[in-house]
Amino acid sequence: MSDAAHELGRRLSRQAEAVCRHYLSAGQRQGHYWQVGDARNTPGRSMFVRLRDSAKGPAGKWTDAATGEHGDLLDVIRESLGLSNISEVVAEAQAFLRVPPTSRDGETPHCRKRY
Repeated sequence: MSDAAHELGRRLSRQAEAVCRHYLSAGQRQGHYWQVGDARNTPGRSMFVRLRDSAKGPAGKWTDAATGEHGDLLDVIRESLGLSNISEVVAEAQAFLRVPPTSRDGETPHCRKRY
């Protein structure tokens, strides 16, 4: 995973419940977890997303007990929207977080060097 994607994942984890409410709207909060059917936002109760850091792991990590799948909130965005590549996922995460999009070299457009 690129540094930009890794940083987006960390930023998303700080807003784990908001991410879940937006992309996993078929689920609901259950204590310190968001519970839903799967990462594609199917109604159900087999997938759990950790909403805050705990001894069991960091916020934003999830596991689907029915399938054994697991991942982070970037995976949730990818699966729930049916996105096929990381650049689409990164662009969507940036839009959700309201951060400027990055260029291909990882710089934000307003930070590009001009020669």
